[in-house]
Amino acid sequence: MKPLSRNLKATSSLDFVREIKQIINTGRNSAYSAVNSAMIATYWNIGRKIIEEEQQGKERAEYGKELIKMLAQELTHEFGNGFSERYLRAFRKFYLVMPNFEIWKSRFPNLTWTHVFRTLRVGDETAIRWYLENASRETWSVRTLSRNISTQYYERHFQQPEVSKNNDISQRRPDKKEILKSPLIAEFLGFKPDESYSERDLE
Repeated sequence: MKPLSRNLKATSSLDFVREIKQIINTGRNSAYSAVNSAMIATYWNIGRKIIEEEQQGKERAEYGKELIKMLAQELTHEFGNGFSERYLRAFRKFYLVMPNFEIWKSRFPNLTWTHVFRTLRVGDETAIRWYLENASRETWSVRTLSRNISTQYYERHFQQPEVSKNNDISQRRPDKKEILKSPLIAEFLGFKPDESYSERDLE
């Protein structure tokens, strides 16, 4: 009977450990989602404020450049390189492309800021929206999104008959660990940035 008792205890212990791991994974998934949502909302609101300031009778391009330069100096001094001129311009563009944040929350809840930032480098706003729509619907990872942009998938989509999505696009769910790997996340949360990263690495 003793071996049986030991087996039962071992099985019970495995079930207990499995349940604890599930709790941890659930908590982490909630944290990933919360941090990403907070980042995107923060950056969208910064973009909105920049546009509103520019439109207070000061729509000259020179004023906009000086405004972003001044703001970047203040923010990077206090919050780090995640608020450089480059990123502030991205926040501004994000707002212009998606001025209604309620639509963003309802239609693109599964996209990360890294998805958005990569897509904003596309020149055409229609293409940007198309990539965001497809990245959300097809659950593209950032790597898949980057590959589709670099191979001009948007242009090819409208230049030739659409082929089977399974043949042309690698589909998989976004890796939530990508969020933690980004130094922008750490900086956003106020952690000391890893100096081994550079802006080029983020691309």
